[in-house]
Amino acid sequence: MQSDEGTTSTSGAPAPDPGVSAHHGRRGFDVLFLLQHFSTEAERYADQVRRRYGLAHKDVHALNEVMQANRAGRPIRVGDIARRLVLSGSATTTVIKRLVSAGHLVRAVDPRDRREVSLHATEQAYRSGREMFSAMSEEVLAVLDDCADEEIEVLRRRLPQLTEAVRRAGGRAGEAPTAADGGPGEGTARGTADAGAPGAPPRAV
Repeated sequence: MQSDEGTTSTSGAPAPDPGVSAHHGRRGFDVLFLLQHFSTEAERYADQVRRRYGLAHKDVHALNEVMQANRAGRPIRVGDIARRLVLSGSATTTVIKRLVSAGHLVRAVDPRDRREVSLHATEQAYRSGREMFSAMSEEVLAVLDDCADEEIEVLRRRLPQLTEAVRRAGGRAGEAPTAADGGPGEGTARGTADAGAPGAPPRAV
Protein backbone atom coordinates (compact mmCIF):
# COMPACT_ATOMS: atom_id res chain seq x y z
CA MET A 1 0.00 0.00 0.00
CA GLN A 2 1.41 3.38 -0.99
CA SER A 3 1.29 6.58 0.96
CA ASP A 4 -0.87 9.50 -0.17
CA GLU A 5 0.73 11.61 -2.86
CA GLY A 6 2.30 14.75 -1.50
CA THR A 7 2.51 13.55 2.10
CA THR A 8 5.13 15.44 4.04
CA SER A 9 6.85 14.86 7.35
CA THR A 10 6.68 17.24 10.29
CA SER A 11 9.98 18.73 9.14
CA GLY A 12 8.40 19.73 5.83
CA ALA A 13 10.37 17.17 3.80
CA PRO A 14 8.50 14.53 1.78
CA ALA A 15 7.72 11.53 3.97
CA PRO A 16 9.21 8.21 2.84
CA ASP A 17 6.80 5.96 1.00
CA PRO A 18 6.17 2.96 3.31
CA GLY A 19 5.56 0.80 0.26
CA VAL A 20 9.08 1.35 -1.10
CA SER A 21 11.90 -0.83 0.20
CA ALA A 22 15.03 0.83 1.50
CA HIS A 23 16.90 -1.34 -1.03
CA HIS A 24 14.82 -0.18 -4.00
CA GLY A 25 17.09 0.82 -6.88
CA ARG A 26 20.00 -1.42 -5.90
CA ARG A 27 21.41 -3.56 -8.68
CA GLY A 28 19.68 -6.93 -8.73
CA PHE A 29 16.72 -5.76 -6.64
CA ASP A 30 14.31 -7.12 -9.26
CA VAL A 31 16.07 -10.50 -9.10
CA LEU A 32 15.19 -10.66 -5.41
CA PHE A 33 11.51 -10.71 -6.35
CA LEU A 34 12.10 -13.34 -9.04
CA LEU A 35 13.75 -15.58 -6.46
CA GLN A 36 10.91 -14.95 -4.05
CA HIS A 37 8.35 -15.94 -6.68
CA PHE A 38 10.32 -19.10 -7.47
CA SER A 39 10.53 -20.13 -3.83
CA THR A 40 6.83 -19.42 -3.31
CA GLU A 41 5.86 -21.64 -6.24
CA ALA A 42 8.24 -24.36 -5.07
CA GLU A 43 6.68 -24.24 -1.63
CA ARG A 44 3.19 -24.39 -3.12
CA TYR A 45 4.21 -27.46 -5.12
CA ALA A 46 5.56 -29.12 -1.98
CA ASP A 47 2.31 -28.41 -0.16
CA GLN A 48 0.31 -30.03 -2.95
CA VAL A 49 2.31 -33.25 -3.04
CA ARG A 50 2.92 -33.67 0.68
CA ARG A 51 -0.81 -33.94 1.33
CA ARG A 52 -1.02 -36.93 -1.01
CA TYR A 53 1.60 -38.69 1.11
CA GLY A 54 0.00 -37.76 4.43
CA LEU A 55 2.88 -35.51 5.48
CA ALA A 56 2.55 -32.30 7.45
CA HIS A 57 4.40 -29.14 6.46
CA LYS A 58 7.02 -29.58 9.18
CA ASP A 59 7.40 -33.27 8.34
CA VAL A 60 8.79 -32.44 4.90
CA HIS A 61 11.24 -29.88 6.25
CA ALA A 62 12.41 -32.17 9.05
CA LEU A 63 12.92 -35.00 6.58
CA ASN A 64 14.88 -32.71 4.29
CA GLU A 65 17.15 -31.69 7.15
CA VAL A 66 17.86 -35.31 8.00
CA MET A 67 18.54 -36.23 4.37
CA GLN A 68 20.89 -33.29 3.89
CA ALA A 69 22.85 -34.32 6.98
CA ASN A 70 22.92 -37.99 5.95
CA ARG A 71 24.25 -37.10 2.49
CA ALA A 72 26.95 -34.92 4.05
CA GLY A 73 27.92 -37.71 6.45
CA ARG A 74 27.30 -35.62 9.56
CA PRO A 75 25.17 -36.70 12.52
CA ILE A 76 21.84 -34.97 13.09
CA ARG A 77 19.80 -35.14 16.26
CA VAL A 78 16.38 -34.04 17.45
CA GLY A 79 17.87 -30.87 18.92
CA ASP A 80 19.38 -29.96 15.54
CA ILE A 81 15.95 -30.29 13.91
CA ALA A 82 14.39 -28.11 16.61
CA ARG A 83 16.93 -25.34 15.99
CA ARG A 84 16.70 -25.49 12.20
CA LEU A 85 12.89 -25.48 12.12
CA VAL A 86 12.52 -23.10 15.09
CA LEU A 87 10.33 -25.56 16.98
CA SER A 88 9.95 -26.37 20.65
CA GLY A 89 11.43 -29.63 21.90
CA SER A 90 8.01 -31.23 22.35
CA ALA A 91 6.82 -30.17 18.89
CA THR A 92 10.00 -31.55 17.31
CA THR A 93 9.60 -34.83 19.18
CA THR A 94 6.05 -35.12 17.82
CA VAL A 95 7.29 -34.58 14.24
CA ILE A 96 10.07 -37.15 14.63
CA LYS A 97 7.74 -39.74 16.18
CA ARG A 98 5.32 -39.26 13.28
CA LEU A 99 8.08 -39.77 10.70
CA VAL A 100 9.43 -42.83 12.51
CA SER A 101 5.94 -44.35 12.71
CA ALA A 102 5.45 -43.71 8.99
CA GLY A 103 8.69 -45.55 8.21
CA HIS A 104 10.55 -42.47 6.95
CA LEU A 105 13.08 -42.18 9.78
CA VAL A 106 14.95 -44.49 12.13
CA ARG A 107 16.87 -43.66 15.30
CA ALA A 108 20.38 -45.05 15.73
CA VAL A 109 23.09 -44.71 18.35
CA ASP A 110 25.73 -42.28 17.13
CA PRO A 111 28.97 -44.30 16.70
CA ARG A 112 30.98 -41.15 17.48
CA ASP A 113 29.20 -40.63 20.79
CA ARG A 114 27.17 -43.57 22.04
CA ARG A 115 25.32 -41.31 24.46
CA GLU A 116 23.69 -39.57 21.50
CA VAL A 117 21.00 -40.80 19.10
CA SER A 118 21.18 -39.76 15.45
CA LEU A 119 18.40 -39.73 12.88
CA HIS A 120 18.59 -41.52 9.54
CA ALA A 121 16.27 -41.44 6.55
CA THR A 122 15.06 -44.79 5.28
CA GLU A 123 14.99 -46.08 1.72
CA GLN A 124 11.23 -45.59 1.83
CA ALA A 125 11.79 -41.89 2.55
CA TYR A 126 14.14 -41.52 -0.41
CA ARG A 127 11.73 -43.41 -2.67
CA SER A 128 8.81 -41.25 -1.58
CA GLY A 129 10.90 -38.12 -2.06
CA ARG A 130 11.79 -39.09 -5.60
CA GLU A 131 8.13 -39.72 -6.38
CA MET A 132 6.98 -36.49 -4.74
CA PHE A 133 9.41 -34.23 -6.55
CA SER A 134 9.62 -36.09 -9.87
CA ALA A 135 7.31 -33.70 -11.74
CA MET A 136 9.08 -30.60 -10.45
CA SER A 137 12.48 -32.06 -11.28
CA GLU A 138 11.38 -32.86 -14.84
CA GLU A 139 9.99 -29.38 -15.45
CA VAL A 140 12.97 -27.53 -13.98
CA LEU A 141 15.52 -29.74 -15.74
CA ALA A 142 13.73 -29.12 -19.04
CA VAL A 143 14.38 -25.40 -18.57
CA LEU A 144 17.99 -25.99 -17.55
CA ASP A 145 18.50 -28.10 -20.67
CA ASP A 146 18.04 -24.90 -22.67
CA CYS A 147 20.68 -23.02 -20.67
CA ALA A 148 24.19 -22.51 -21.97
CA ASP A 149 27.05 -24.08 -20.03
CA GLU A 150 28.08 -20.61 -18.84
CA GLU A 151 24.61 -19.98 -17.43
CA ILE A 152 24.63 -23.30 -15.58
CA GLU A 153 28.00 -22.44 -14.07
CA VAL A 154 26.69 -19.10 -12.85
CA LEU A 155 23.72 -20.81 -11.21
CA ARG A 156 25.95 -23.49 -9.73
CA ARG A 157 28.21 -20.86 -8.21
CA ARG A 158 25.64 -18.27 -7.14
CA LEU A 159 22.72 -20.34 -5.83
CA PRO A 160 24.70 -21.75 -2.86
CA GLN A 161 25.82 -18.21 -2.06
CA LEU A 162 22.22 -16.95 -2.16
CA THR A 163 21.11 -19.89 -0.02
CA GLU A 164 23.75 -19.03 2.57
CA ALA A 165 22.68 -15.37 2.45
CA VAL A 166 19.11 -16.38 3.31
CA ARG A 167 20.44 -18.60 6.10
CA ARG A 168 22.38 -15.66 7.55
CA ALA A 169 19.27 -13.49 7.27
CA GLY A 170 17.34 -16.11 9.21
CA GLY A 171 19.92 -15.94 11.96
CA ARG A 172 19.64 -12.16 12.11
CA ALA A 173 15.85 -12.33 12.16
CA GLY A 174 15.96 -14.83 15.01
CA GLU A 175 18.08 -12.41 17.03
CA ALA A 176 15.71 -9.47 16.48
CA PRO A 177 13.74 -8.36 19.57
CA THR A 178 10.15 -9.58 19.79
CA ALA A 179 7.18 -8.07 21.58
CA ALA A 180 8.08 -10.08 24.68
CA ASP A 181 11.46 -8.34 24.66
CA GLY A 182 9.88 -4.95 24.15
CA GLY A 183 10.29 -5.00 20.37
CA PRO A 184 7.64 -4.36 17.69
CA GLY A 185 5.24 -6.87 16.22
CA GLU A 186 3.63 -8.70 19.11
CA GLY A 187 3.36 -12.40 18.30
CA THR A 188 4.82 -12.00 14.83
CA ALA A 189 8.07 -13.87 15.36
CA ARG A 190 6.49 -16.82 17.14
CA GLY A 191 3.58 -17.00 14.72
CA THR A 192 5.86 -17.05 11.72
CA ALA A 193 8.09 -19.70 13.24
CA ASP A 194 5.17 -21.95 14.09
CA ALA A 195 3.54 -21.60 10.69
CA GLY A 196 6.74 -22.13 8.72
CA ALA A 197 8.22 -19.59 6.35
CA PRO A 198 6.30 -19.77 3.07
CA GLY A 199 9.23 -18.43 1.13
CA ALA A 200 11.61 -21.22 2.00
CA PRO A 201 12.16 -23.41 -1.06
CA PRO A 202 11.95 -27.16 -0.43
CA ARG A 203 14.92 -29.28 -1.28
CA ALA A 204 14.28 -32.29 -3.47
CA VAL A 205 14.45 -35.32 -1.22
